[in-house]
Amino acid sequence: MTLTFSTNKSPKIKLEKELELVQRCDGCQLKAPTDIMDPVFTVSTISTADLSKANYVYAPELNGRKYFITKLVSVRNGLWEVHCHIDALSTYADGVKAQEAVIHRQENSWNLYLDDGLFKTYQNPKIGVTAFPSGFTTQNFVLAVAGD
Repeated sequence: MTLTFSTNKSPKIKLEKELELVQRCDGCQLKAPTDIMDPVFTVSTISTADLSKANYVYAPELNGRKYFITKLVSVRNGLWEVHCHIDALSTYADGVKAQEAVIHRQENSWNLYLDDGLFKTYQNPKIGVTAFPSGFTTQNFVLAVAGD
């Protein structure tokens, strides 16, 4: 398995991270048994200096998932266990960006048709009576019109 180790310089809640490449490693393995949300990788092809700089991992063979490094454990000389936790925002960023939403409140733009309780509005009825031009001769009708 190939892993890409990087340094993440963005906040965890940012959708698209600013990454600085540390090193790509071939021959990495998943420790068995492991959890796909919190995997443990065994790595032997990266130097200790490079591994200590990394705080982010990209695993293309795990459906392109991206992970935060939570813990490094030295198993023996040159063999490391890299404990990770999924970065759900970056992993599923394309799906998040494709979503459409109705925003209740935004700093500069809002929808007055959505009453969110933070602004005062009044809805006063506007009633008008208009005579029908030709009248009704044989039947009675009720005409109701909504809108302006």
